[in-house]
Amino acid sequence: MFMKRKATALFAAILCSCNVMVAQTVYTCSDSIRVEEILQQMDGRLPQERICGIASLFVGVPYVPSTLDSVGCERLVVNTRQMDCTTFVETTVALALTEYGDGCFGAFCMNLMKIRYRNACCGTYSDRLHYISQWVDDNEQKGIVEEVVGKAHVATQELNLNFMSTHPQSYAQLNGNASAVAEIAGYETAYRNLKVQYIPKELLDAPKTELGIEDGDILAIVTAIKGLDVTHVGFANWTDGRLHLIHASSGKGMVVMDDVPLYDYMKGKKNNLGIRVIRVKL
Repeated sequence: MFMKRKATALFAAILCSCNVMVAQTVYTCSDSIRVEEILQQMDGRLPQERICGIASLFVGVPYVPSTLDSVGCERLVVNTRQMDCTTFVETTVALALTEYGDGCFGAFCMNLMKIRYRNACCGTYSDRLHYISQWVDDNEQKGIVEEVVGKAHVATQELNLNFMSTHPQSYAQLNGNASAVAEIAGYETAYRNLKVQYIPKELLDAPKTELGIEDGDILAIVTAIKGLDVTHVGFANWTDGRLHLIHASSGKGMVVMDDVPLYDYMKGKKNNLGIRVIRVKL
């Protein structure tokens, strides 16, 4: 009887936390309905099927940048109607981590908060994990993802992150806000002269067994742009033995399952050096 009461109290506490989370979240009725529908549709799917299955359900959703920055002070934003490449990945991963059932929208919001923010806390703009390298490290520590490094990772990128603090005019929350710039710069310092391995784009035409990439892995496109680490993210999808990307495409204006293999997609883009591979631990 004691254990039953204890379990009931724990469930009530979790449900209460979910309700508080929802109350502090920016979303529309259509967002909560869409989340519930997707979770119901994915219920019972094998873990390795969930990522690509969920991602494919967003194909056709319009690409819109900066949807997290349109609400004034920093708050958790759920937007299934408009996405950029990062919010597409975060929303998909949060859905994949959430089980269908009572209060599942609140549980989804908690997972999204955990994924998107340092210390799983949406306090200020600086708490958001802006750089993918920070996002990967933080979510590895939380046990949500792991970076995959295999035999094809033969190239090295030396990180010197400073783009946000040296280009504050490009970010509404940083422009003219010296204290916010200083906070961002403080987080950037941990990523100076730090080396990471990646698969160069010349090797992306190799077979699955050589690349060590699975369907649903997060692929982060490594860039040569000074002060940045990654400029684009999406999910791996193998089609007819070739690696493709499911992503929110600014060029096509929507979430797409690219019909062009990733090798061909990247070969004409001089700043795209290759990819890092991040696997969600479902």
